[in-house]
Amino acid sequence: MATWNTLESQELSSSCADYSHEYLQVKFGSPLNEVLYDNHLPCQLVEMLVYIASCGVTTADIFRRPGSTADVAVMIADLAAGRLVDFSEYNFHTLASVVKRFLLKIPGGLFGAEIENQFLDVLRLNSRSKKYQTINSIVTRLPLTTQQLFALLLGTWFRVVNHSEYNTMSSDAVAKNVVSYLFHSVAGDLDRVQQAVYLLQILIDDFSVPNMLGSRNVQYFADMSRARVYGDGKRCSVRSIYSTFCQ
Repeated sequence: MATWNTLESQELSSSCADYSHEYLQVKFGSPLNEVLYDNHLPCQLVEMLVYIASCGVTTADIFRRPGSTADVAVMIADLAAGRLVDFSEYNFHTLASVVKRFLLKIPGGLFGAEIENQFLDVLRLNSRSKKYQTINSIVTRLPLTTQQLFALLLGTWFRVVNHSEYNTMSSDAVAKNVVSYLFHSVAGDLDRVQQAVYLLQILIDDFSVPNMLGSRNVQYFADMSRARVYGDGKRCSVRSIYSTFCQ
């Protein structure tokens, strides 16, 4: 288990350019277990989220303003074909739109209706600590790669919210703009949409509480995003050191 003093992430040993076509390919419209290559998330999906989390968090209206429809279509075609994509050639609104499209196209959503209902049931609990404990129980029973993708998403949105003075995106704004992509079963039910938004606010705002998502998942995001984690065991701060190299 990680210790929550200053903790420097491990550098990734290689870039996506070092991997085969199969590992570069990002399949849209397939269950997550069919998207994996050798039981790993596709390299370019991970690197796209890392790039947004490290370099795109000050972009105004990130995850709210849509990207170029034409550029989104080109990116999806290249990712689906396993062609190496230079993310710096696209604006961050386009990258965020591609992430949202990937989530929307997962049949049944990232979790499935049953797990989504379990997440929403968390809101019935009175204390914050019970909410954390139940969320942790749900998350840690998910397949490892689902946990990892969830950590990448929440960690990215956490960093977006922590730069709201630049991007105007509060946790409420982020949650409202991504909820239907993450929780498919709430579509068309305003009450459930509102519940899912509130739940997402908790997940985003408290991402760095290690006993909610699990210290392993927080550390996974830190490692992938070349971040440092600071904290006292109750709450942590995740700060990118990769952003130094963003242009």
